[in-house]
Amino acid sequence: MRIRSALGDPANAERLCDEIDASIDHALREIRAFTYLLHPQDLTAYGLKATIEQYACGFAARTSLKVTTDITPEVDRLPARTQRSLLRIIQEALTNVFRHAKATAVGVVIKATESHFRLRIRDNGRGMAGGDARYGTSETSLGVGIPAMRFRLQQLGGTLEFRSTVARRSGTTLCAVFPHHLAGKRRSQRKGLLVIK
Repeated sequence: MRIRSALGDPANAERLCDEIDASIDHALREIRAFTYLLHPQDLTAYGLKATIEQYACGFAARTSLKVTTDITPEVDRLPARTQRSLLRIIQEALTNVFRHAKATAVGVVIKATESHFRLRIRDNGRGMAGGDARYGTSETSLGVGIPAMRFRLQQLGGTLEFRSTVARRSGTTLCAVFPHHLAGKRRSQRKGLLVIK
């Protein structure tokens, strides 16, 4: 409608066409990014550590965000179901950063302690209202992404919290903790029982 009304004004029509071109380019970039974000990764071929690293690389290429990873190799010993859930949590978190944070960089870190894994995803974006609190204080205002991540972590016996301050524009940090349940440990325990029998 704006183009039709500007047909008698070539300069204005040209400007509108440029705006439409820019909008289409932006929409195509977002479609490509979301298609990649939703694409299932092949954990069995690469393992969780390599899959997350490859995913982060592709995410960075498609969104122009700088993404860094620091992931302990022990995650590859987690049961397959836990690996899939952890990957989905990371995908959902990165999607939220891409859609809402207006960030330029995000980091994904997974560290292991004696009994737990700790996942931290930190961006340098604009922050979230209601931050600086354990997750759940304003659940109704957070859409479906964070509740979905929380549910997955509960299934793993874990917890989720986030820290963020809009006033300081210090970004958002997602922190998750969940028990090991390492596949390798269970196998070795079963072998030990067989020997005893």
